[in-house]
Amino acid sequence: MDEFAPTAHDGKRFVELLGSHERQIFRYIYSLTANWDDAEEVMQRVRIRLWEQFCHYDEGKSFAGWARAIAYYLVLAYRKEKNRRIFSESALLQLSQTYESSLADIDQRHEAMLECLAKLPPENRQLALEYYSDLGGVDKIAKKAGITIAALRQQLYRIRKKLNHCIQLAIGSMP
Repeated sequence: MDEFAPTAHDGKRFVELLGSHERQIFRYIYSLTANWDDAEEVMQRVRIRLWEQFCHYDEGKSFAGWARAIAYYLVLAYRKEKNRRIFSESALLQLSQTYESSLADIDQRHEAMLECLAKLPPENRQLALEYYSDLGGVDKIAKKAGITIAALRQQLYRIRKKLNHCIQLAIGSMP
């Protein structure tokens, strides 16, 4: 038996990690291919390669980072195979590096948003979460809150404005 053969536990862990990062990996691939169909094809190849290489994955490292590194090389291979070179290799590398550097900013904004949401009064937080979680249409949320749709929209505008201000302060980029 191959010493690197995946176990049932590996399979479960792989599915968990892939499930929680798949959209992010796909967005990365799409940013490099600029074509939905190509991105889907490469994503399928990435899933297979990730599974084949999962025995080499270091749990102490970022799964998404590991997956993006594999995806990058599979995008290069796909481009050569299909002769699809929308971007030069140097431009592709620049896109990849820009994507990687933007992740830190996104994570910082996400953390700030969670902190700012927690600071909202409970009724405002609930309205925002219901609206952005798509738990019902605006009419349902307004009816549940006992207000008109126009009043709900105004309240959501104020909530967004407060959240944006709080996030800007939290990340230190207030103009």
